[in-house]
Amino acid sequence: MTTLTLPPGYTQRPARMEDAEAVLAIQHATSMAAAGEISDTLEDILETWGAPGFDLGRNVCLILNPDGRIDGYVLLEDDVRPFAPAIDVYSHPDHWSDDFITPLLLNWCESRTLENVRIIPADSRLVMHAFCYSTEERYQDQLRAAGFNLARHFYRMKIDLNAPPAAPVWPEGVRLHTVAEGEDWRRIFDVRRDAWRDHWGHVERDYEEEFAEWSHHWQSNFAPGLWLAAMEGEDVVGICLCRPKRADDESMGWVSTLAVRRTARGRGIAMALLQEAFRVFHGQGKESVGLGVDASSITGATRLYERAGMSVQVRFDLFEKELRPGKDYYQTGE
Repeated sequence: MTTLTLPPGYTQRPARMEDAEAVLAIQHATSMAAAGEISDTLEDILETWGAPGFDLGRNVCLILNPDGRIDGYVLLEDDVRPFAPAIDVYSHPDHWSDDFITPLLLNWCESRTLENVRIIPADSRLVMHAFCYSTEERYQDQLRAAGFNLARHFYRMKIDLNAPPAAPVWPEGVRLHTVAEGEDWRRIFDVRRDAWRDHWGHVERDYEEEFAEWSHHWQSNFAPGLWLAAMEGEDVVGICLCRPKRADDESMGWVSTLAVRRTARGRGIAMALLQEAFRVFHGQGKESVGLGVDASSITGATRLYERAGMSVQVRFDLFEKELRPGKDYYQTGE
C-alpha cells in the first residue's frame, strides 16, 4: 500500500451527524454526473449512520477543501463482515479531471480494513468490496489502479406497468396476507433470515442483533399495504416487502425483499407474491416496479424476474481487492 498525503489546505476527518446534508449533496452530484440519476436520500444516510452497531467516527471519512466544503466522502461498512467490508467512495465531479481524492480515500479504506486483522479468524481471507455502475469507466480505472479486480455483477430490474398486471395464481393451500404495522414482525423476519442463507455475502449472525438492525431499517421504511405475506395455515412461508418509491423516483414502486422459505420453494409462491406486488403498485398509479438482484443468484432469482416480465435496467459491478488470502467466512454463492 502506497502512503498518500493531502494537498496543502485540504483536511481529513471523521463524519458527524450534522454532515449528512453536505454528504448527500456530494452523493447526488457524483451519481448525477456518473449515471444521470439520484441513488440515495437523506433518510438513507441517516438510517445507515444511526444503525445499531454502526461507528460513525470510525467508518466514515471526509475530505474537506481549503474552503471547508466536503469534496470527498467514503463509507466503510464492516460491522457484519469485518473480513470483507463494503466501501462506497465519492469525489466531487469538480475533481474528476485530476482526481486525487479517490486514491486518497481508497488508501484510507485499505488502512482501515487492515485494522480488522486483529478481530477476524486467523485463517480468514481479508478483502474489500466496492460497487459501481457498469458505465463508470473513470472509477473502475481507479479501482483497478488500486489493485481491485472485477468479481461479480448485480442488476436493477424493472417492469413497466403499461397495462393491468396478470393476476397471481396461488398454490393450493397458500393465501395472501397483508402485514400490518402492529403485527409481530419476527415471523416476517424469520422467513427473510432463512431465505438469505443462500444469498451471496451472507454471514450467520446472532438472532437478536440481526433482528434489531433489520427492525431499525423498517421502522422508518414500513409502508401500509406494501408488506405482502404468503400464508400456509398459520405459517408465513413467503414475503414481499415493498417501498413506495426508489430514492426520489415517485413513479417507480420498489420491491426491497422477496423471499420464500427454503422448504416452500418451487411451488410458485415467489411469482404469486411478485405479481401481487405489481397489482398493488398498478392500483396506486405507479408507472413501473423495480428491484435489485445478484446476477449470479444460486436461487435462480434473475430467471424468475424475467419470467414475470422484468428486464435489466442498470448493471452494477462489484470490484474486489484481496488483502490477505484465506477462507471466505461469508456465502460466496458459487
